[in-house]
Amino acid sequence: MNKLRPFNHLTPERYLQLFVEQASGMAQGATCSTLEAFIHKIVLNSSETLEDIYRKSHGIKGTLTMYDFGELLVNLKNAIGGEFQVTEMDENCLHLKTSRCPFGASVESAPALCHMTSSIFGGIAARNYGYAKVELKKRIALGSDHCDICIHRNPKKCEQIIGDEYFSDGIKVIAEVRAPSDIQKRIEERLHSLWIKDNPSSGDDKAETQSGFVAQSDAMRAVLKCIEVVAPTQVPVLISGETGVGKEVVARAIHAMSPRREQPFIAVNCGSIPHNLVETELFGHEAGAFTDAKTACEGRFERANKGTLFLDEVNSLSLKAQVALLRVLQVHHFERVGGKRLISCDVRVIAATNQNLSEAIQTGQFRQDLFYRLNVVPLYIPPLRERPDDLIPLTELLLTRFAKRYQIEKKSLTTTAMNRLLAHDWVGNVRELENVLERSFLFAEDTVIHRIFFDLSPITGSTLNPIPDIKRAKKVAADKVERQILEQAIQQYSGNVETIANFLKLSKRAIYQKLHYHGLDNHVCMP
Repeated sequence: MNKLRPFNHLTPERYLQLFVEQASGMAQGATCSTLEAFIHKIVLNSSETLEDIYRKSHGIKGTLTMYDFGELLVNLKNAIGGEFQVTEMDENCLHLKTSRCPFGASVESAPALCHMTSSIFGGIAARNYGYAKVELKKRIALGSDHCDICIHRNPKKCEQIIGDEYFSDGIKVIAEVRAPSDIQKRIEERLHSLWIKDNPSSGDDKAETQSGFVAQSDAMRAVLKCIEVVAPTQVPVLISGETGVGKEVVARAIHAMSPRREQPFIAVNCGSIPHNLVETELFGHEAGAFTDAKTACEGRFERANKGTLFLDEVNSLSLKAQVALLRVLQVHHFERVGGKRLISCDVRVIAATNQNLSEAIQTGQFRQDLFYRLNVVPLYIPPLRERPDDLIPLTELLLTRFAKRYQIEKKSLTTTAMNRLLAHDWVGNVRELENVLERSFLFAEDTVIHRIFFDLSPITGSTLNPIPDIKRAKKVAADKVERQILEQAIQQYSGNVETIANFLKLSKRAIYQKLHYHGLDNHVCMP
């Protein structure tokens, strides 16, 4: 074998084939408890095979020197198309860089290949030195113009560094799953870079523009892992969770981590669009399509072409709008309202709901076929009250943000104030937390926040009215429910007042009075 080029027989295809062969040999009787553990074991076994090839070509026995270790990695990766070079080396760390990925541009659709490389490097290092942590500082797969990799040998000197860890007991190598904070860091970096791109005049202000991702709880760490898995794909995602949990932030993270990140991200709140304008909003209209349509107008699907369309509160769409949405998801083209020309679209749809769509299907309010189209990957975001581990770091992040926003010194909470936050139910989730903290931040008399302003009563002097108007609150809530019932009945019975009256067991006169009270269009509801 050629000592100078021990891997000259390898190509990217043969390199990957090595893992396939290892998997075939392990599949029978494999004892790994998870698919992730199985893949790690395959790659670690392959790293041993590759190390043996290098050792035989150079006649090396015993522990590899750091020089030999670096030469092995460079020869291996460059043989399959990389441009790796060692930039720094000492007894504790080996630093590698490359401006070209062996797998080409396709690696952006499969960033998991980077962790195969990590396991190859880490496995070889752990077998020789007992321990290794592989730090992927920059990655072409995530949009950087180069890869920057450090392999650390001393566990004490890299405790604060995020990376994959590998241990050897002298017989086998064990790989530790990557810390979720690594995923969080990369998601936040991507979101921040996209924010700067969309807001070039705002400057590189991380304190105010960072994503706000906090994932101390196991539940949110699982969400981050799911984002990393689904982002490189094209599959639709249905995000569910209560109002205020951050569904749009998660949707933006999926977009930011996807190959579509340089294309538009268009968000639309379906619940805020009048039923008779939904199709116009989604698909646009031609000039003259209706009375006020003086010129042609693009819809959200056209604006999101090649990018991502986020449909928030998708559960609020009328059945007619659901049919139109289902069709465009099936055939990937549509017509503007009032138009006859088919318009093709390449859009990834991410939808979100704050209601149980399975129940909506049972009551006939949501189409089952549309549900299956949207719910290819379901992603649930738990409410804040179910993840108290996230509350304290979220509070710190928001207080830092407020200090930057108002250009004043950061304020802190007393222990009593923090305990009040921890004891609160947070029906409005992160959105409610942000509002409560911002009020408390603004009305704190010094740099310490003693009082938490939970309610929304008018502020008089330095105090809040402690006695809310219960009677008025009940009236507002009842009016809101009544209006929703009327809107649903109008939609369900095509505005036929007599049918609506029979359904609600009221007189036609009472229905007209209620329509007038709520400002609903009487003419639309005429039989």
